[in-house]
Amino acid sequence: MEEVFLTQAFFGAIIVAMEVPSGALADRFGRKRALVLGALFLALGHMSLLWVNDLIGFLVFEGLLGVGVSLMSGTDLALLYDTEIELGREGESPAAVANLYSMHSLSEAIAAVGCSLLILHSMDMVIVVQVVAGCIPLLVALTLKEPSIHRAVSGKETLEPLRFREVLVHLLRNGAVIRWTVIALSLWSLTTFFAVWILQQWWSETDVPLWAFGYLRAVYTAIAGLAGRFALRIERRLGIGLLLGIIGLLPVMGYVGLAASGLVMGLIAAAGFFIARGPGLVVLRDALNRLTPSRFRATANSMASFGFRAAFVIAGPVAGAWIDYAGTASTLWLLAGVAAIISLGVLLPLWLAIRRAITAGDDPEGSPCAASAS
Repeated sequence: MEEVFLTQAFFGAIIVAMEVPSGALADRFGRKRALVLGALFLALGHMSLLWVNDLIGFLVFEGLLGVGVSLMSGTDLALLYDTEIELGREGESPAAVANLYSMHSLSEAIAAVGCSLLILHSMDMVIVVQVVAGCIPLLVALTLKEPSIHRAVSGKETLEPLRFREVLVHLLRNGAVIRWTVIALSLWSLTTFFAVWILQQWWSETDVPLWAFGYLRAVYTAIAGLAGRFALRIERRLGIGLLLGIIGLLPVMGYVGLAASGLVMGLIAAAGFFIARGPGLVVLRDALNRLTPSRFRATANSMASFGFRAAFVIAGPVAGAWIDYAGTASTLWLLAGVAAIISLGVLLPLWLAIRRAITAGDDPEGSPCAASAS
């Protein structure tokens, strides 16, 4: 398990190194160019699977994917928001984010089922199909259209040189709501991300057959996609305060359920991670993008992702080593405590910041409080 977390930490380290520069590149030279370049690295990474046969090979694979993901991470959302603005549909951007997340989750679910079916034939078949699938984003990226704000005119770029200090000041000092939103994206995301990897270890220890892994992953991912698809509707119905409370509590209950329950109850408890992940990421990402100016939106997304990846680079290997040293159950209890601390230390201040903004009559457009602070 330590090697699994090591490869993921290496993947995260590559993204940490590339994340902010890649976002600046997208803001400076255009989102389509960044997406095409990122998709090219993804294609090269997946093609490397054809000759990978050891840990070093997997690290090369993860490294190429890391560069590709860093170029595309946040750039897709920035392109989406700018396109909605150019089409005069700025008010529909939150729904577009929810649709993007649900489509992403649906594709993961389909891939999980497909992998489970293909592995019955052979692992080589899984790799071949993965290589083909890994080249599709490049073909799609080439068909995208750059919003006018990022088009080159007479060979000169339309954006002024980016100042990283300006972006940091905007994210961290331009109001408590956006500051705590960025912190939540960086830290709260860890509470559900660890579960994605530790679940496979838990399945193995509870005698879940290997062929069922893909189907379980598909079900959980579909749950996240559906929850994300209706995130804004859920927020309007419950209010942001209750929604933040739920997405903070569910990961804690998930880890406790896995640590203290048997197979059936553990599988049910694990669904909580994905029910929380969908609405949480959609609402927080929408808030960040609507509170950020277009000219450095991709960089802002990259900085938020940088915080998350940097945290995982530090915590990932520690969690993997602790599983190997103390066992899965001990690690689950530890993660439950960490999730509780993060929820109280991050989501509660975010809610209080939203309440203060509303009370002061300064409810920021695009903050995660579209309905109320109740």
